[in-house]
Amino acid sequence: MSRQYKVVMFDFYGVLYSSLAMTMSKVELDHGLPKRFLLDLFMGNNPDAPASKLIHGKITYTEFLPLFEEQVTAASVAHDIQIPENFNVSDFFNDCFEYLKPNQLLLDSISNLQEAGYKICFLGNVALIDGPAGNSFTRKKMYLRFTCDYYYESCKVGLARPNPKFYQYALEKMNVKPNEVISVEATEDLAKLANSIGITGVTAEDQPAILKKLSELTGINFKKLSRPVACHPDSVTHCHFTTTSGVKIHFVEKGNGPAVILCHGFPEFWYSWRYQIPFLARLGYRAIALDQRGYGDSGHPPNVEDYCLEYLSQDVIDLMDTLNIPQAVLLGHDWGSAVVWNTALHFPDRVKAIGSLNVGYVPTHVRLAMSKLMQGDAKQFDYVLYFRQEDGIAEAELEKDVDRTLRYLYSDSTPKNTSNIRIDTSNVRKRGGLLVGLPEELPKCPFMSDKEFACYVEHYKKNGFHHPLNWYRNESRNLKRDASIGRFKIFQPALMVTAEYDPVLMPEMTKGLEEYVPNLTRDNLPCGHWTQSECPAELNRILSKWLPKVSPN
Repeated sequence: MSRQYKVVMFDFYGVLYSSLAMTMSKVELDHGLPKRFLLDLFMGNNPDAPASKLIHGKITYTEFLPLFEEQVTAASVAHDIQIPENFNVSDFFNDCFEYLKPNQLLLDSISNLQEAGYKICFLGNVALIDGPAGNSFTRKKMYLRFTCDYYYESCKVGLARPNPKFYQYALEKMNVKPNEVISVEATEDLAKLANSIGITGVTAEDQPAILKKLSELTGINFKKLSRPVACHPDSVTHCHFTTTSGVKIHFVEKGNGPAVILCHGFPEFWYSWRYQIPFLARLGYRAIALDQRGYGDSGHPPNVEDYCLEYLSQDVIDLMDTLNIPQAVLLGHDWGSAVVWNTALHFPDRVKAIGSLNVGYVPTHVRLAMSKLMQGDAKQFDYVLYFRQEDGIAEAELEKDVDRTLRYLYSDSTPKNTSNIRIDTSNVRKRGGLLVGLPEELPKCPFMSDKEFACYVEHYKKNGFHHPLNWYRNESRNLKRDASIGRFKIFQPALMVTAEYDPVLMPEMTKGLEEYVPNLTRDNLPCGHWTQSECPAELNRILSKWLPKVSPN
């Protein structure tokens, strides 16, 4: 981090999102208006003009529309301009909102800057867009408010660019000096204005040029994907519902739009999706992450059979029924993948699409063959047979020192691991346990902060491992149920993301998956088993390309 700078400041139009001037110019042409006619009216310097009152928060968008309509009519008469017969101001600005697009490279750069220690300030000329038009606009502002460390809107402050007092207001609120701030400005004139105050102004010519200049000022390599913003447990909505089988299930959600339901694996809980939840919300989806039964703050029914896939998939359907969601995209990891594949198989009318991390779909007859093979040499799946034992030995080992257990389970399995500790899930029963022979002190998890890791430790110290291990103890029940329906193909659009260095669920295990899942999209990431945490930015990028195709918002 540069010692000189502490804050990087961004405007809305022409910086993080499309230029308002260019957008309005394009829409003027679409509506058959003279070039710059409406643009000049809107951008004028008259403080009593409707646009100025709108940007300064003196009127709302609903109040602005008829006032601006009057201004347009008066100007057209004064300048002898013929307005198209069917033209109206509301349709014009609705089209402007449609053309408003994010400058994704700059939005992504916020994570790089924050990771390097910079604070991010949003200082934007934005209006109070109420009514139907405000929905998508407010969604964009909500994301920025959540992402940025400081957030100042002209319509709330009563000041706007090019008034220098707007900058001074932000500097005082942030308690920083002008020479400690970089400001990315939409125009050269605004960059000069920032420079005159003592702020380092950067003109937003185009996204690569801005990133190049920011790289020169900060020393950051913006080509490297940084870790995205993770949600804090306090920044999501926490809810509970009771399933048809009587189990209380906890889930969190964020955003609105088409539903994307996230199912975690072992040993995880909803927090495993912390990097995906805010990202999906920003994309315009309703992200819903479960604590599946036996985990986290959900109920822990007592019997082994309470954790068979029949109940687990029904829990997902019960959630959708409770929230009145007719169809949803399901995303799963590890055991959560087994749940989403199974839900898609048994409830094809409710599942719009499936995304799976690490675990491919395995039809019943293949699972039967694999079960027979495992009785001879289970190889890397020997831990599964160890976990299936109902004598409490596995629970006792895992719960003896939860911190140590999770450090081992979350260890690095990629070539970057230079320690002698690599997870080995073969010969577990012969060795006498999963952790036998390991040193007492194990390396920290390399892809979690201490605070993140502590969240997992806290949950498993509180709840133990018995109920999650019961998921492993239902194989015969699961096979019998799936065999009974006589179907084994999944026709919904599906995404399979394999992990190159997963020591158990190796990518080659999904070979031939297209035979059973014909509408399949594939991707592969250079990580171990814990895909959401090890490659969060890369996974988010994959989701951003796939989701709009299968569930447009």
